[in-house]
Amino acid sequence: MTSGRLAGKVAIVCGAGSVGPGWGNGRATAVRFAQEGARVLAADIDAGRLEETVRRAREAGGDVEALLRSRQARIPLGFMGDGTDTANAILFLASDEARFITGTEIVVDGGMTVRCG
Repeated sequence: MTSGRLAGKVAIVCGAGSVGPGWGNGRATAVRFAQEGARVLAADIDAGRLEETVRRAREAGGDVEALLRSRQARIPLGFMGDGTDTANAILFLASDEARFITGTEIVVDGGMTVRCG
């Protein structure tokens, strides 16, 4: 039985996949927040494990599709990136081509920060 105490709230859960066959803290948090009525934004570098978490959150009553549509509509590039996009930015910063870059940030968000912030 859930209380709905998180209804109308948005929960961002990083590391929402789970290593191995278990639940893990991120997955358990994402599913529990969904059960309590939160719109859950789940992130993980492993797409397969994340899909499992999304499935379980959906089964727990979370409205995953509405959240994804809402988020994608706010991204100026028009699509959601994934862990590969972040990894490519990290690879660039670690490469010789970035040898003179220091003390800065690269925001990998499809333009959301510029549009919203």
